[in-house]
Amino acid sequence: MEKRVQGILENKRVALSRTVTMIESTRPDVKNDADKILNLLLASTPERRNKAIRIGICGAPGAGKSSLIEKLGMHVVKKNKLAVLAIDPSSERSGGSILGDKTRMDLLSLHENAFIRPSPTRGILGGITLNTGEVQLLCEHAGYDAIVTETVGVG
Repeated sequence: MEKRVQGILENKRVALSRTVTMIESTRPDVKNDADKILNLLLASTPERRNKAIRIGICGAPGAGKSSLIEKLGMHVVKKNKLAVLAIDPSSERSGGSILGDKTRMDLLSLHENAFIRPSPTRGILGGITLNTGEVQLLCEHAGYDAIVTETVGVG
């Protein structure tokens, strides 16, 4: 776990992505490990708490949320680190994210200062997932200056 925390602090995307997957897991043992990692991060980097700007983008399906985020994000990443949490509808087959929003941010997704993470709603209503707050906290402690959460199209 300490190795994972160190990877997150060093901005290693694989460590961050795998920890987000752990946070989103429904398995109690994996979720417990994710909580331990998050607690270690909180204890080791208290100066990063509440430092990131958090922005929510909400709107109807097809309104241009992803396009707006990409345009604004390309300006942000010139000088800052940006995390985008794209909440997507869940696949009926696998339960995972359909990945539609990330594919509409093709330039931003290639930038070294951007981290884009699609997450499935898994049937949760309201536009975000049950774990969005924890993932935002994780991104903040990973050193991201701004965190944009794009809700699933809610109208």
